Amino acid sequence: MKADTKIIIGAIVASVAIIVGAVFLLSKDNSPKREALGTAAMTIDKTLEDFGDMKSDEEKTATFTITNTSDAVLRIWNISTSCDCTFASVVINGQETGEFNMPMHMIARLKNWIGEVPAKQTATLKVTYRPKVMPVTGVVTRQTRFSTNDPKNPEVEVSVKANVL
Repeated sequence: MKADTKIIIGAIVASVAIIVGAVFLLSKDNSPKREALGTAAMTIDKTLEDFGDMKSDEEKTATFTITNTSDAVLRIWNISTSCDCTFASVVINGQETGEFNMPMHMIARLKNWIGEVPAKQTATLKVTYRPKVMPVTGVVTRQTRFSTNDPKNPEVEVSVKANVL
C-alpha cells in the first residue's frame, strides 16, 4: 500500500472515531430524572388567563398559584414558553427567579433551575406576554410549560390569551 493511501485511510478512521465519540458525549441526557427527585402532589388554581383586548405596546402578567398538596417537597423544573414574546418567572418563599423563555433564548442558569416548594406551601408562576417582541394582531394564545415530580402532573401547561389590537 502506498504511503498516501495509508494516510488517507488513517485520516478517515480518525475522523470516524472523533464523530462517534462526539455523538456519544453530546447525546448524553443530563436532565433531572423524575424518579430521582422523589414524588409529591400538586394543584394549580387555573390553566388559562384571558387578558382580553390589549395594544401591541402593552404587557400583561398573569399569576398561577401552584400548591404542594403533599407532605413531600414539590420540585418544579424545565420551565419554558412557546414564544419569544412570552416570559415566565417563579416565586417560592418570596424569592423570584429570572425570566424563563424559549429554551434557545434562555440563560444556562435558568435552563438547569429546579425549584423546591415545601410541603403544604405554594409557589406563584408569573407569565408575562409582551406582544411588541413578536408583533401580531388578533387573538393569540401562548403557553408556558413545566415539569414536576408529581406523578399525576409530570408535565403542566398553562396559557395566556389576548386579542392584540
